[in-house]
Amino acid sequence: MLLVMKIVETSLWVSGALLIALYCLALVWGESARQQGIAAFDEHKQQQATAARSSPLASIAAARLAHTLPASMTPALVPQSIGAHWSAPVTATDADVIAVLRIARIQLEVPVGANTTEPVLLRGAGLIAGTAAPGSVGNVSIAAHRDTFFRGLKDVVIGDLIELEMLDRSDSYRVAALSVVKPTDVYVLADTGEAALTLVTCYPFYFVGNAPQRFIVRAVANVVHPQPPRR
Repeated sequence: MLLVMKIVETSLWVSGALLIALYCLALVWGESARQQGIAAFDEHKQQQATAARSSPLASIAAARLAHTLPASMTPALVPQSIGAHWSAPVTATDADVIAVLRIARIQLEVPVGANTTEPVLLRGAGLIAGTAAPGSVGNVSIAAHRDTFFRGLKDVVIGDLIELEMLDRSDSYRVAALSVVKPTDVYVLADTGEAALTLVTCYPFYFVGNAPQRFIVRAVANVVHPQPPRR
């Protein structure tokens, strides 16, 4: 009996060690993929600094315009959950990095993919289908996993600056609100009619299993008012 218990205990320790090793390998791979994604974006930006029409952004903007919801949206047109958005890709491929998201205060720098398929979210963040394309007026909504690239959102505070760098420009946003919602509260993804940025991740951050809520960071365009000339 003691021998059997010893074998079971050893097996559990070995299994635990293997799981930890696999998790560490996944983190290392994800960090490498993140860096490669940013490097690929920088190279593409150098090659096509002003070629907006041939960039993935043009395809995303066109796809969104083709599926724009009416201004007077009825409940029947609203997707049932944020999770439903996460599995709906747009026209650009998983390999496309359409922007780089930075929050300097929490040292976050992550590539943004054209959709939220798993290959994209393993490398960084992704644009939620049906929301505004980066660089356009509207609610640009971006998602990433809570246990990897968006873990740092737990430290974001109101007033933090967010930069969204694209191939032909960079937009600056300031965090205006933080909230926790249910997965079905897709109103947070609705078009705002003005430049806004919404970051979405699962919540609680350290929940074991499928987290039951969503953590939302809402940011608005950062308007810099010029200083009056000194007399």
